[in-house]
Amino acid sequence: MKREFYDKTIYTLTNYFVSFLQASLYFAISNIFLIAYFIFTLINPNIFNLFVLFLVLLPFGPSLGGLYSMCGKSLREKDMFFASHYFKYYKMNFLSNLKIWFFITSICFVLLIDLQYFYLNKTSSGVYIFFKVLVIFLSLISLYAFPINSRFYIKLKDLLLTSIYYMIKKFPVTIMKGALIFLLSYIIKSISVIFLIFIPVPLCFIFMHYDNIILNELEKQSVSNIPQI
Repeated sequence: MKREFYDKTIYTLTNYFVSFLQASLYFAISNIFLIAYFIFTLINPNIFNLFVLFLVLLPFGPSLGGLYSMCGKSLREKDMFFASHYFKYYKMNFLSNLKIWFFITSICFVLLIDLQYFYLNKTSSGVYIFFKVLVIFLSLISLYAFPINSRFYIKLKDLLLTSIYYMIKKFPVTIMKGALIFLLSYIIKSISVIFLIFIPVPLCFIFMHYDNIILNELEKQSVSNIPQI
C-alpha cells in the first residue's frame, strides 16, 4: 500500500512536470518571433524598433489566452496532462484574445510614445507620470480580461468594464499580481533568456488560482452568454 502511494505520487508529479515543460515549450514556440527579437536586440541594441516590437508582440495575446484557458481547465479538473490542451484553446479563442491584446497593446504603445516625449522634453511638468499611470492601469485590466475571456464569450466593451470592476473589487489580488510581476521584472534581469520561457506557465497558474473565484462568481450570475469551456 505504501509503495503504491509513493508510486502514484511520483507518477503524478512526473506528469505535472512533463506537462509544465511541454506547455512552456509550446508557449515559447507561439512567441518565437518575440524571443528572437529580444535576443537580437540584446546582441545589438541599435536595431531596436518600436514598430517591429509591436508586430512581434501581437502573437503574445492569443498565446497568453491559450495559457489561461489551459491553466483554468487543469485547476478545475485536476488534469495532469494539461499541456495537451494548449493549442486547442489557442486556436479556439485566437480571434477574441487577439482583439483584446491588439486593443490594449495599441493604446499602451501610443501612451508610451507620449510618455517618452513628455519625459524627454517636459520632465519638469510631470505630465509623463499621467501616461505612466494609464499604461499601468491598462496592464492591470489585461490581467483580468484574459482570464475572464478564457471561459466566457463577452463583447469587448463589456469585458473591459467587467475587468475594471473586478480589478477594483479584488484590489488586494490586483496589488498581489502587480507586485509579483514587478518583482519578476527585476529577477529576470539576472537570469538567462532561456529560463524566461519557464516563467509564464507557473505565473498563469498562480493568477488563475485567484481568478477562479471571480470566474465562478460570474458563472453563477450568468453575466456572459455562452461559457467557452
